[in-house]
This record gives sequence, C-alpha cells and structure tokens, in this order.
Amino acid sequence: MNKLQALNTWMTPKMPLLILGALALGLLFPDQIGLLCPAVSALMMFQTFANSLGSSVQDLGRVLSHPKPVLITMLSLHLLMPLAALGIGSMCFPDQPLYTLSLVLMEGSPAAVSSLMWIVIGGGSVELCLSIILLDTIVCLSTVLLDSLISPIVLPLTLRLLCGSVVELDTLGMIRDLFVMIVVPAALAMVLCRLLGQSICAKAKQRLSPFSKLALLVIICANVTRCAPFLHELNRELVLLLCITLAMRLIGLGLGFLLSTLFRFPYPVELTVTVNSSMRNNAAAATLAAQYFPSEVVFSPSVSPLFSQLTSSLAVRALQKRQQKIDHPAS
Repeated sequence: MNKLQALNTWMTPKMPLLILGALALGLLFPDQIGLLCPAVSALMMFQTFANSLGSSVQDLGRVLSHPKPVLITMLSLHLLMPLAALGIGSMCFPDQPLYTLSLVLMEGSPAAVSSLMWIVIGGGSVELCLSIILLDTIVCLSTVLLDSLISPIVLPLTLRLLCGSVVELDTLGMIRDLFVMIVVPAALAMVLCRLLGQSICAKAKQRLSPFSKLALLVIICANVTRCAPFLHELNRELVLLLCITLAMRLIGLGLGFLLSTLFRFPYPVELTVTVNSSMRNNAAAATLAAQYFPSEVVFSPSVSPLFSQLTSSLAVRALQKRQQKIDHPAS
C-alpha cells in the first residue's frame, strides 16, 4: 500500500510530462504500441470506474439542490465551446472539414474524469465535479440517442452538421461505446458505494489511483498511434491544428473563470467550474474517433490531454495564489 501511495504521489505532479512521454512513445513506435488498441475500451471502463469510486446518489442530490454551477458548466461545455470550435475550425480549415470535425468532437466530448485530480489538488468541490462528470456523460449519451429519433441538440447536432457527406456517423455504435465505456462503470461505482459504504470505496479509489493514471497513459499512447503518419509529413495545417488545440484549452479555462466571476461563485465552486469548462474526456473522444472516423479526426483529441494537463495545472496554481491573496491581503 505504501509503495502504491508513493507511486501515486510521484505521478500526480508529473502527469503532464508523463503524458508527453506517452504521446512520444505512440508516435515513435506506432506499429508496436498499436497492438494495445484493442484494450483501449476496457482500460477506459477501468479508468472511469476507478475515478468514480466514492461518489454516491446522495452527493448527486446535494449538488442538484443548487444546480446553477452545473448548468453554467454545461452551458460552457456543450454550447459555447463547441460553437467556438466550429467557428474557429471552419475559418482556419475551410478546405479541411475533418480537422474542424476533430476540434468539434473534442469540444463536444464529456467532461474529463481526470479533472477530479486537479479539483482535489486545488481544493475545489469534489461533489460538484463528480456530479458534472456523471450528469455530463448522461447528457452526451442522451443527446446521441435522441439523434436517431429527433433533431439533435448538442454533440450529435454538431457532428451531423459537419459530417454530411464527408463521413458516415454510426450513431448506434457511438451510443453503445459511450454507454459501455463511461455510464456503466460510473453507475457500478455508485452502486458499490451504496452497498459497501463511502469510506471503503474511498480507500479502494486511493489504491486504484496509480493504476488509473497508468491506464490513462496507455490509452493516450495507443490512441495517438493513428496520428503517426501525419507527423511524418508535418505541414502548416497540422501545426495550426496543434496551436488551435492548445488555444481551445485556454479559451475553456478563461470562459469558465469569467462565468464563475460573473455569478460570484465561492472559490471551491469557481475552481471546479473553471477546470471542468476546459478539461474533456479526450480519451473517450479519441477512442470514438479511432473507431468511427477517418484518422485525421483522431489528431486533436489525441494530443489534447497534454495541453489539458499543462493548462489546468497552471490554472489551478494561479487560482490558488489569487485566493491566498484574497484570504490574506498584504497589510
């Protein structure tokens, strides 16, 4: 247990560098690392389960009794950011619709389970973060399901608008994979929390934390292998796409902070809304992209985790310092 805790303590602040290493391995050894691709869905299930342990239906109910932060985060996640991605992508890549689709898929994906790590480090609201992740996943799944029945609203709508005759969208396949990778393990974790108690599940989550981080690294490493052929022929469009991917993470953080300031949320809620407005479940987006879209679409979701971890770590430190100045103003 001590060794696992030491490993987790060592990995937590080094996640941006470890993600960079995982990206490099996947790009340098795509044939060898690509053998891990069939295991990505199972690893996604494990990561979602491990990070969801300790949350309960009661936590969800407490957060929903004050729904404003959740609604504000949903507004940022699934309306403002996808529209920004659509506008920026269409303007920068008028002849490369798949690059625009890559950006929109990235911005339309659910909130990142890994954001919980930064919420804990920064002293944010864990209950709010868990509720956003779970509810956001259900919203994404529901809107994909509605896509096969009525005019869609969030992720399916933007994908349909961009896909058209470019690619065929396997709606039922996306429903199945989102359900299996995210909803089922998250629900299972909440059921276990109900049956075994929160304290037992919290201890189990602590023990599984290093394995969850390792699973994330393997997922990133495997998903990025499909991008290797493009980097051998790095061109202006790909460099621009990299820069825009970074810019979208910064825009998300700025938007979340602006909305939190506008509504005068307390610090724990402010931190949670800010981080969750930027961090996405890029592993799920890249996995879906690898399974259902051309390889060009995989690019942004695959490299985005590096930018997410870097920008979120900087944002958490900046918000912590800002709050310290508020709590302890210089005399």
